[in-house]
Amino acid sequence: MVRVRYAPSPTGSPHVGNIRTALFNYLMARKHGGVFIVRIEDTDQTRQVDDALDDILESLRWLGITWDEGPEVEGPYAPYFQSQRLKIYKQVCEELIKKGSAYRCFCTPEDLEKMREYQRINKLPQMYDRRCRKKTVNEAGNLVSKGIPYVIRLAMPLEGKIVFEDAIRGRVEYESSLVDDQVLLKSDGWPTYHLANVVDDYLMKVSHVIRGEEWISSTPKHVVLYDAMGWEKPTFVHAPVIKGPDGAKLSKRHGDTRCLDYREKGYLSEAVANFIALIGWSPGGDRELMTLKEMEDLFSIEGIQPSAGVFDITKLQWMNGHYIRQLTPEKLYETVKEFHEKTKDEDYRKLQSQEILTKAFEKYPKEYLVRAFVLEQERVKLLSEFADACLFFFVDEVEIDKQAGEKWLSADYVPQLLDVLMEQCEKQQDLNHDVCESMISVAVEKLGLEKRSMAIHPTRVALTGRTFGPSLFDLMALLGVEQMKKRFAKAKLFAESLLSKSS
Repeated sequence: MVRVRYAPSPTGSPHVGNIRTALFNYLMARKHGGVFIVRIEDTDQTRQVDDALDDILESLRWLGITWDEGPEVEGPYAPYFQSQRLKIYKQVCEELIKKGSAYRCFCTPEDLEKMREYQRINKLPQMYDRRCRKKTVNEAGNLVSKGIPYVIRLAMPLEGKIVFEDAIRGRVEYESSLVDDQVLLKSDGWPTYHLANVVDDYLMKVSHVIRGEEWISSTPKHVVLYDAMGWEKPTFVHAPVIKGPDGAKLSKRHGDTRCLDYREKGYLSEAVANFIALIGWSPGGDRELMTLKEMEDLFSIEGIQPSAGVFDITKLQWMNGHYIRQLTPEKLYETVKEFHEKTKDEDYRKLQSQEILTKAFEKYPKEYLVRAFVLEQERVKLLSEFADACLFFFVDEVEIDKQAGEKWLSADYVPQLLDVLMEQCEKQQDLNHDVCESMISVAVEKLGLEKRSMAIHPTRVALTGRTFGPSLFDLMALLGVEQMKKRFAKAKLFAESLLSKSS
């Protein structure tokens, strides 16, 4: 059975690369009807961050990633917190010492610093010189009986090569003599990552270890540890690193932030999951847009690429816009409202349009809000953009952009155009797309304008203050007669002031 795990450390809120590892493991489990485990590697107590565990689990939930064993679920190989498994690691270390595959190291921090300084001066490899490995069993026993602190190190082979297969890169080799004798158990009895990770993967029957490429250099130590214990090794799968579009290491300027920050910025979980999965993995062909269920069906290790994946925030925004457009009117309303009420994003909370939208939810009937959101649905890429995009629907007076006004309201025919439109408003009762289109057609004909655009652009600026937006005739129908009359009257004054200045 395929058994895979996501094993984060609660040292901070998970970022893109970390969450991609979780997603790949989850997809692998679901594709093969296997088990997805969440194991918390909390052995580095000094680096733990409050609420990090909550963020880890919440990130998974938000993306739709469910786990079969782990925190809040438990399972046959509990506990799933490494801090609760210390006795197990100690027992394994004692067995390794008996086998001659590990040894006690009594070097002090000062000893190690002197050793590193000597290596630096003499341009030697920076690694432990194995001095304590030469101690006899009696010598080590005497030091232990005296209460001298020690760590337990893995005894790496002194010659030959360490060879393992990576499912993506094939055969990988390391010179044994160049791999450090890794500390397995610290003097305080807490294990290092290398010990706890291997022990738990074996005991939890993990079949495939899918992790980031940065762990390849650690794999020789893990291979030696598996062999020393006589354990069957899992299949190693090292996913490629993630870089920015410029080829540089992924950083905040590229968008490498907390996974949950994307929720706060107005991204949909479906878009984020879809986007992250495609960083270094391809389902084949040119297919890009997939639901989580579709990715579960299509996922394969063979689709993971050995070359670096690229994090392109522009592509993520495009993808998010696609998923926003897939929402039904009812779901769109609920999604925008939930985002607006729950997001903690500081930049969004500072927007004046955000305050106006808050009042709009109280002031306008749901039907009006739904229609406003739907009209802007084709244009926005983030949920956070709805407040600005729909602003003109929720204010009594629009502020006309200076450049837009000077460009489209400065022609000498504009005041007369606005008069005609106000007259047309008086004649209308039930507005819809066709009725509003006919209002523009009547104005064009009455004024003898050469092109409909000569009426459309000034009308849009008069009603929205902008040169861009959704269908003019649809937004006219939603605003209604009274709002249009007020805005046409204000725009006429604006136009007349422009004409008086020019004359």
